Amino acid sequence: MRTGRPRDEKVRLAILTAAQELVLEKGYAAVTTADVAERAGAGKQTIYRWWPGKGALVLDAFSEWVSQAPRMNRRKPSLSSTLVEFCRGAAEAAPVLRALMAEAQFDEDLHRRLIAQLVRPRGDELRACLADRRPADRELVVNVLSGLVWQRLMLNEPLDARFVRFALRVVQRI
Repeated sequence: MRTGRPRDEKVRLAILTAAQELVLEKGYAAVTTADVAERAGAGKQTIYRWWPGKGALVLDAFSEWVSQAPRMNRRKPSLSSTLVEFCRGAAEAAPVLRALMAEAQFDEDLHRRLIAQLVRPRGDELRACLADRRPADRELVVNVLSGLVWQRLMLNEPLDARFVRFALRVVQRI
């Protein structure tokens, strides 16, 4: 049970927005909690009380960004359109995602959060497009696509239309 004052939603959103903007402007490594607090007009103690560290704060900021991104209004989006959207978002946030992934290798809590907030939901979106496949094949396709996207992301290679066509050709064979 949480003690103390409840989170003020306006302050929380200001902090998340400031974290996202600063990381995109300066790069993950150059941003400090003090920078975020100053930009958001919040106290550093508020940030320390609500997030265990910079990685969790930045992950929450980008999770919020992903959740606010416009989604296609289709009952069952196609695998192609979902992969295009996945790649577009990953490409836009590539430097931040690389930094979070690198830090998550040494921070078990951030690792769990990264999987729960970004990796698993993107996999679920892909799975929803593959409902007609056998469960084992569906999981294989999700793992192949996710692996291809993360590999390209980590190597700073394009996640463009050409890549999407290649990835879709690969999974057609599964």
